[in-house]
Amino acid sequence: MDLKLNATQLIDVVSYPTLQISGERKINLYLSINAEFGYQIYDFSKADTILLKSKGFKVDLEGRVYLFKLLNSRIESKRNEFYVGLQLFYRENEGTNSVDFSPKNDETKFYTDNFGTKRTAKGFNIMFGNQISVSKKMVLEPYLGLGMMNRKINNSDIEYDEIKDTRNGTGLKPLFQKLNLEESSGNVFNFCFGLRVGYRL
Repeated sequence: MDLKLNATQLIDVVSYPTLQISGERKINLYLSINAEFGYQIYDFSKADTILLKSKGFKVDLEGRVYLFKLLNSRIESKRNEFYVGLQLFYRENEGTNSVDFSPKNDETKFYTDNFGTKRTAKGFNIMFGNQISVSKKMVLEPYLGLGMMNRKINNSDIEYDEIKDTRNGTGLKPLFQKLNLEESSGNVFNFCFGLRVGYRL
């Protein structure tokens, strides 16, 4: 069995950072199951007014096929083992966020609105990864995934109105603020990538 730390999730600025640990168990020479759980222990956003304390978790369950071993079961374990997997995931978190906006009828006025956010997301990814053996015990696992997810967002104590107001900001700030709003709910394309660091028991 392999135990792995998802290093990328520690600095996830798109959704929320988690301390995420996974365990992979081989079913046979070329099939395995990887289960992963992450818990939110901090938040990057620093709101002036705290409406909801930051907390959340992430759960992944992934079935993997190591392709080269499937094609030739006599191949011994190598330094690089490429795999394809199907990942099912669920996310849930809450916290306090903010949005900068101006009323459409008077864009000379600028406001910052702090509000509560509760989010859930569930979906699937087709995963591609490479398990690299650094030593007999240490493993590096870069991966990427493509899939779909259904996202539900509920806001509380919010004054911003997407019909009456315009979001302000430059660069990626308006995009990240939009991800916390109810208008971002629905079915969306999902892309993920990262790196796990593991230890073979």
